[in-house]
Parts: sequence; C-alpha cells; structure tokens
Amino acid sequence: MKTKNIVLSSVVIAALSLPAFAGGDLTEPVEETQVVDANVTEEVEEVEETSTLEVSGYLKTEIAAYTQDGQRVNGLDRHDRGDLHKAEGTLKLFINGELGEDTSFHSELQLTSDTKGIEGYEHHRNYTQNDYLRELYIDTAYKGWDFRLGKQQVVWGKADGVKFLDIINPTDFREWGQNTMEDSRIPLWMLVAEKDLGENDSLQLVWVPDVGRINQIPGLYDVNTGDQGQPFVSLGAASITGQRNGFFQIGKEFGKVAGAFDGAFSGVFGMMPGNGILQGFAGMTVNGFTQIPDVSGFLSSQPGADPTRIGLPAVGGPNGAQMLYGVVHRPAPNGIQAKTNLFDGQMNVQHGTQNDIFDYLGDTTFATFNGFIGMNTVYRVNDLSQKLKNHNFGIRYKKGTDFGLNYTLNYYRHWENNPMVNLHWEAANGEELTATPVAGTFNRMGAPVAAGTPGSYQTTTMALQTASGGQYNPSASGPASLVFEQSVDRVDTIGASFDYAIDTPFMPVVLRGEFVYDKGSKVPQVDLGKLAYGDLAGALTMQDADIFKYVIGADVTVGKNLFVSLQFMDTWNLDYTDEQVQYTGNTQSYGKFTANPATLSLTNGFKKAEEHQIMYTLFLSKPFLESDALRVNNLFLYEQEDGGYWNRLDLEYSYADDILLTAEWNKYGGDKNGVFGQFEEMSNIQIGAKYIF
Repeated sequence: MKTKNIVLSSVVIAALSLPAFAGGDLTEPVEETQVVDANVTEEVEEVEETSTLEVSGYLKTEIAAYTQDGQRVNGLDRHDRGDLHKAEGTLKLFINGELGEDTSFHSELQLTSDTKGIEGYEHHRNYTQNDYLRELYIDTAYKGWDFRLGKQQVVWGKADGVKFLDIINPTDFREWGQNTMEDSRIPLWMLVAEKDLGENDSLQLVWVPDVGRINQIPGLYDVNTGDQGQPFVSLGAASITGQRNGFFQIGKEFGKVAGAFDGAFSGVFGMMPGNGILQGFAGMTVNGFTQIPDVSGFLSSQPGADPTRIGLPAVGGPNGAQMLYGVVHRPAPNGIQAKTNLFDGQMNVQHGTQNDIFDYLGDTTFATFNGFIGMNTVYRVNDLSQKLKNHNFGIRYKKGTDFGLNYTLNYYRHWENNPMVNLHWEAANGEELTATPVAGTFNRMGAPVAAGTPGSYQTTTMALQTASGGQYNPSASGPASLVFEQSVDRVDTIGASFDYAIDTPFMPVVLRGEFVYDKGSKVPQVDLGKLAYGDLAGALTMQDADIFKYVIGADVTVGKNLFVSLQFMDTWNLDYTDEQVQYTGNTQSYGKFTANPATLSLTNGFKKAEEHQIMYTLFLSKPFLESDALRVNNLFLYEQEDGGYWNRLDLEYSYADDILLTAEWNKYGGDKNGVFGQFEEMSNIQIGAKYIF
C-alpha cells in the first residue's frame, strides 16, 4: 500500500491521540494555547521538522445482486433475480505517525454510503462496520511491556471463518458472514499490554472499559420496523420484531383482538365494553370456541344474550373458527384487519403444524384475554454503566516450543456479545405485574363446578396481578404492556488454542484447534405448555447454559501452491433441555426445549436446537497468472443439523499495483428453517473494485 509523508505539529498529534471517551467528542472546540516561553517554541518547531505522518488508504466500490427470485424473511416485497441489494462506496484512510522514540499512533477513518441500504444501514452508524472512526490507538513501550491504548481490534484463536475464541470485539452481521473478519469486527476502546517472557513465551493483558457493545444483528436495530427489507434478517430476529411473525408487532394487534371480543360479548349482553365480562368465560378456551358449530346458537343459549345485537342471526351463524377469522381480518368496527400472523382460519394445535399465534394458544381462556385488552408492547434496552466492576478483563498466555507446537491459554470475563431479550408485564403506571396461573373446573356448559366432578374439565386462566395481589383491570387502570427487555449477561470464558506443524512423507501438515468453555451464557427456552394457556412472558425465556465449543482443523499445501484447509466444529450445550410437559389446563402434552436463536419462528414450531451443533468447513485457495496476480478462494460451510450450506467463491485480481478487482458468489441452501437454508433466496453475486493510494 502506498504511503505519503506529511509534516505534523506536536499539537495536532496530541489532539489525535485523545479517545472520545465517556462524553468526550473529538469535534468539540479546543481552547487556544498561548506560547509564553521561547524555548518551548523552539522545541515545537524541532518536532515539526522531524514528525511525519504516513497516510494511505483506498477507494472501494461493491455492487451485489440476487441470483434468484425470492423474498426476505422480514420483507413484504419480492425481489427478482438480478435486483441489487447493495451498491456501496467506501473511502478509507490509514494515518500513522511517530510520537517519539518508542511511541507511535495509528488511526483508521472511513466514509461509507450504500444506496441500496435501508435506514440505519445506508451510511455511518457508531459501533458498527460503518463507523467513521474505525481505529485510533497509541503504541508505546515501558519497562519491557508493549502497550496499545485506544480503539482497536484484538484477535484470539486459530479458527477460519468462525469466531469461537475471537470474542473480544463484537461482530456486525449486516451481511451475515460474507464480510471479512477484520471488516465485520467492531473495534472497542481498550488497553492491551503484552510482555515477552523469553523462550518464546508471552503474556497479554486486556482491559476493556468500553462495555455494553453488542453484535449488530439485523432486525434488532429499528424494532418498530424490524429492519424490514434488510436481506439478512434471520428467522430468530424476525420472531421478535418481524412485521408479520414478530411478537413485538403481534402483541399490539393481539390487544385489539381482545378488545374486539370484549366489545362483542358485551354487546351480546347489552352492556358497554370494559365491564370485565370476559372474566366470566374462564371455561371457554380458544380451541373450544373454534369448535363451536354455531356461535349464534351458542350465544342465544346464554341467559340474557342476544346475538342480533351485534349483527349476528339468532341461530345459524358462523362457526367459531369463522368468527375468530372475521374478528382478525375484517375491517373495523367488527374486526381489526390484522397485518400480523394471528389466525389463518384453521386451528392446527399439533406441534409441527402450527402456522400462526392462535394455533399455539388453544388452551387459552377468554378470561385470560381480559388482561390483554388494548395491550401495548414496549422494547427497552438496558444499558450498562461504565463502572469498573462492569469492565471486561482478559489474559492470554502464549507459548512456542522447539518441536513445532504453539499454544495459548486464555481467560476473558466479559459481557456476552449477543443480546438477550426477556419479557415481562407492566401496568399503565409502570408497575411490574405478575402473570399468575389460576386453575378452574367446569362442566360441559362452561359453568364452574367442584374439582373432580364427573364429566368436568380444567382450564388455566392467566391473571395479571399487582404487587398488592389484586387482579389488574386494564379497562379501569389502562392497558397493560408486554415489555421486551434487551440486556447482556456476564460470562466467564476459558479457552485454549494450538497449532502444530508436522512433516509427513507426503507433505507438511499444520494441525490447529480451539477449545472454549463459556460459563454463564444464556440460551432461549420455549415452553409450549405455558404458551398454550396464554403465559406469553413465561413461555419465551432466556435460561442459563454452560457452552463448550471446539474446532479442529488441518492445513496442507497440495502441489505447488494449492492451499487446503479442513475444519470440524462442535457447539455443545451442556444444559440442553428437551422434555414434554402438561400443566393444569393443558389438553395435551407440549414440548419444553432449548430453541435455536437464529432460526426459531412461529412458522416452524420455534425450531428446537440441537444439543450438539456440528459444522464442517472446507477452504481452498490458489494463485494463478504471472506474479500470482489472480487468486481464487472457495469457502464451503456445511451444517449437519439441517443439511444447510453456504458456499463463497471469490476472486481477487491485481490489475495494477494500485487497482484490485474482485468478484464473489455466495450460495446458500438447505432446509428453509436452517441457519444457512433460511437465506437461500438471498444468494448473491458481488463485484468490486479498489483503488489503493
């Protein structure tokens, strides 16, 4: 890369060296300093004569297009093969300079614009891949220690294409895994100290006060839109914020459905809405209601009821499923004209057949709906304080041996890079509510009877209770809110890595590996038994889990210059859950299991995870042409669980010393509910050009 030397005064060097930490801003005005000593002036002039900057950089443009027709996971519009999903231009500057005999600084600045990017992804955003200030740090040495202070990346581990031990910096997943590791890492402000212990030993200490920075996951930036239209919103993210299948949006319309039933039942009995009438239907479940052959006839059989008051015939009206479908899809005033995936007209209660939210709520009573009337949803991010006790700390011991084995021992106490989302209820005044199951016994007519009465059945109603133990009434106190609370969890990571060079009769082989044990991780757990009777907050939770991950790889060079790399990877959940439950009020047994956070969805039964998530990779790389001007790489990742795969073929051609041309093909396939298969319709080709200066 070409460099240019530029004279720089010591005052400017000092300004560039200050991190914008904890409220500081590099753009704030600096008070003018008066020089009062001639000697000081002479010293500054001397520094100006000797201090130089090395400035280099590049201009890059990349254009990507879909290779097949399809639709994004959280998108309403379909795309055609050949449609662009990326048209990005980047200017990047690298500025390096000397600050003394043992001190230097480095900065990396960039301007990026993607004319095809949706809001939040089209240009600059702090702590993402498109940050203006990518890196800014000082390197210095003192008493045998090397120090690097500032915004930077620290890389641990030996794996290719995946990040097991590479955990110090979060990742921007805006293009899933298509970006290079270096580009997708999110630099953090930190201090790194390293000491050479002699005999190929070294010790590295890492202190990260820049806490609370998380992986940037498409779908979780703008929760109101779910980043609709972003190509790489996963099924898991869409289950939270998706416009059709996301609980954050479904909850809002669910409150309207509950209100519509409150109005309908009140009207049938000649009452005004909001009188709590639904509480009297604790014996009526969603599944029971949808099986009623004649809703008008059923209502007419209730004392004081007249279905004609709400426009239904006295008898011969719609069946229960038709009535529910009408409430969900008919325009106001008789329905809510839902845009989310509430009900498709048929009840499918068996696991694996559910298509919408009401399919999962078969055992939910209409009395439970009383607490949902007008419900809101709130998304709240719990930010970490910058107190010392919250800082991240790491240590790495590195050893090289005379017989070809190199290894590291690692420990990192940190906040999980992946955010977690938990649910709870709050009253209109902000008081936290407790969802309490209340069991009831009823006869065939839906009237309450004593437990054990022959021919009776039981239901469970979810009552929202206040701190004082009273039942919350949204009609009197205001609608309740289902709060989605995003936070991060404290994790202790213990790891090791190695590489070992072996000379065989055929060719040299390098074996390498990583081993990672995460203590205190969180994984999603789905309880379909609780969801069946309407316990939304209790059915979708984050549970503690210790995770053991490892990767074993082998690298060889075949022939003159064909590089081949194979890897086997396993992520083992040591606290994996997979059981059947049947609570009071459940009409059947339901699954309670660890879910896959990347693929769980309303449309796939919340996709159970595997205890061992196993993947394989094959990487090939070979140069061609004179001076190796053309390099061809191919990375193939295979997911054992769903037969999913991702193949990335890329070419780099050095057209001139300062011009690099690139082309890339990303093909996804496998089960539509798999980690890679969900993006099959996002398969794409990409071309780019880079001018280096």
